[in-house]
Amino acid sequence: MRPPFSRLLRACLPLLLCVAAAPTAPPAAAQPTVTGRVVDGDTGEPLPAATIQVEGTYVGTITNREGRFALDVPRWPATLVVRYIGYATHRVGLSGPPVGTLTVRLDPVPLELDGIVVTGENPAAAIMRRVIERKQQWRATLDQYRAEAYNRFTIRNDTGIVSIIESLTRVYWDREKGLKEVVQARRTTANLEIDAFLPAAEFVLNLYDDDVEVAGHRLIGVTHPKALEAYTFTLEGTRALDGQIVYDIGVRPRNRFVSGFVGRVAVLGEVYALLEAELQPGPAFYFPRPLERLTATYRQQFSSFGGEAWLPVDFRAETVLKIRLGRLLEIPAIYVDQVSRLTNYDLDVRLPDSLFAPSPAPPSDSAAARTTAQATTRADSLLDRSGVAIPLSEPERVAYAQIDSTMTLEQAFRPSGALARVAEISDGEDAEGSRRPGPDVTPRLWYNRVEGGHLGLRLGRRLGPVSLAVEAGYQMGPGTLTYGGRMELPLLRRTHAGLAYRYGIDPNTPATVTGILANSLRVLAGGDDYLDYGRVERVRGWVRHRVQGTGVPLTVELGGRAERHVPAAKTTDYDLRGRDAPFRPNPAVDPGRLRSVTLALALGDDVDPVGLAGGNRFVLNAEWADREVFGGDFTFTRLHATLDVRLKTFLRRRLIPPTLDVRLYAGTSAGPVPFQRLMALDGSLGGGALNLTSFGRLRTRAGRPYLGDRFAGVFWEHSFRAVPFELLNLYGLARRGYNLLLHGGHGRTWLDGRRRGDARYDGLVPPRWHHELGVSLSGLFGLLRLDATWRLDARDFSLGAGLARVF
Repeated sequence: MRPPFSRLLRACLPLLLCVAAAPTAPPAAAQPTVTGRVVDGDTGEPLPAATIQVEGTYVGTITNREGRFALDVPRWPATLVVRYIGYATHRVGLSGPPVGTLTVRLDPVPLELDGIVVTGENPAAAIMRRVIERKQQWRATLDQYRAEAYNRFTIRNDTGIVSIIESLTRVYWDREKGLKEVVQARRTTANLEIDAFLPAAEFVLNLYDDDVEVAGHRLIGVTHPKALEAYTFTLEGTRALDGQIVYDIGVRPRNRFVSGFVGRVAVLGEVYALLEAELQPGPAFYFPRPLERLTATYRQQFSSFGGEAWLPVDFRAETVLKIRLGRLLEIPAIYVDQVSRLTNYDLDVRLPDSLFAPSPAPPSDSAAARTTAQATTRADSLLDRSGVAIPLSEPERVAYAQIDSTMTLEQAFRPSGALARVAEISDGEDAEGSRRPGPDVTPRLWYNRVEGGHLGLRLGRRLGPVSLAVEAGYQMGPGTLTYGGRMELPLLRRTHAGLAYRYGIDPNTPATVTGILANSLRVLAGGDDYLDYGRVERVRGWVRHRVQGTGVPLTVELGGRAERHVPAAKTTDYDLRGRDAPFRPNPAVDPGRLRSVTLALALGDDVDPVGLAGGNRFVLNAEWADREVFGGDFTFTRLHATLDVRLKTFLRRRLIPPTLDVRLYAGTSAGPVPFQRLMALDGSLGGGALNLTSFGRLRTRAGRPYLGDRFAGVFWEHSFRAVPFELLNLYGLARRGYNLLLHGGHGRTWLDGRRRGDARYDGLVPPRWHHELGVSLSGLFGLLRLDATWRLDARDFSLGAGLARVF
């Protein structure tokens, strides 16, 4: 297992976000290759990204940064057409494969104009209007095509090249079905462990598209039908190509809230088509911490290849990624240079539907694995042949020769800071990054008024498909031991079964480990103990199945419980402050044996246990206990549900737009539910000057939850993200991740009137609905938020702190 920051590094590299395996196509037959160099005819300087096309075909390539190219020519004789805007196009006639390397000198061409006629409309806007109209005409005729795509990523740090990844694919595109790639070859430096084939065209943005997806942002393209409303276009100059005028047009969003590009495009005047684009994401393109910096520059050229449709010839990108969270975490800057080429277009092809069918699962037997490995080796050798790839630069050639398997990404981008070291330790890594043998060890430390100090350990390990865990601890207050174990194993492909045993003192209401630790700190500091406790001996079994074919994740779990409950008394009043007031008594649970069956259904996004992200999810839990059916001392039924809904409210093109999060709680029961099974509507931890708060809790209900055999709650929170700070031109605060939120909570519990005389329920059942409204500032120190909340049905105010809603 790699350390978490190793996984973070790999996830952050854009080239690895969409890695997918694909079947291998047989390499194309070798064709004669022309190699050459394109330079300025006056100065001899290389011309990078000059286009070379075999006349009358869709075959072509571009030069590298040193002006070098290599091109497979499908037939002879052939004419190479070499173009570079601002230079005279040069045609090279070849009767057969040339001997040696060609040098093509392009002469600069001064542009002589009779003058530009100025009308009442911005000339650049008029030009772009024609470009958009022409695009809609030829795009309507483009239904399918196939092509060949080559892609290379060069990953660097501040000192040099770290890794190189190359891939060659056959591309199939359909207007309705999307993109499909069949990988023909790949090549990487020796320090990358990538078992799957890599796509190529999937990483190529088409800057001619209406919408361009960049790192989760959906940017409006410069030729979008509504681009004239979103952008300001300016005519910056003119150049010439093949005797035709080329307009250089500046591009920028009309305001800082538009998710769009900044840069320039070159338009061929007679046909009103994009020849090239050099664009960067605009001011609305930024990210929350810990992503301190993500900048990208994109360059792309287009050609009609003598036809009507203007298609990408290449794609070049320079991306810089910087991760930093104050002094807690810093990862060295990651530089990713990308160069891509698309060639051999075929627009007359008819693609079968079977081509876009889902790929079968990869074979798992060893013989199939050996066959795949052999095919991989043969396919990889295709990139070694001249003419297949864009030539490597000299630093890239040196990197391939010198980088070995020991020069890892983890070494090149080793994080620093307290969080980096803690993560290495928690993941079982030593200082050199190697895995320590043995089980995963987790301390189980907390403090409360019933157990006193709890000192324990949890050991977890996987044995093949089986997950095992055991734990033990000592309770300093009563002087007793706690212990337990857990095992889970797969039954079928998506079905697991488990069994667990636990003896100890547990909270009566569900609490996460994070909540228990936060409560411990509060108690040690002299605050009220939020939880109540009971001693329990429990055996629990379950079968969990993940359902497919529903469109959203669906998990169903059926379980059974056999428990013995015993009251537990308060054993300590100690806190670090030495306060005089004792802790409140611990209310007694209803003693006895409890036998029940449970059903849990979860539909939608996975739960974020710490609340950094929202989502859409529905959870239903049911429990049925019957002394006549299962034995035991209790008969009751509990049913409670949670619904989470997230709605994007505006600026939806952003990666993290403003959102409205809503959480609904509801629960009911039948029969006398024991005290330890009552439903809770949680409040905040605290009761002092600063409470610990989170979404889904009543912030102005401090110290204890509301309890009942029925309950309902509505919580909502609208995050305006950094938009208020952008409106105030406080872009420094916006880029540091500060967000403004408006939130509210409404809820209450009910209890059977026959229980009202029981002192255990005093103050735990509200007489009316609890209403509150508040405002929050999020992003403090990257991961914290400050909440100010006012209670509406009574005079009360809460100042609280918690984890920021980052996503």
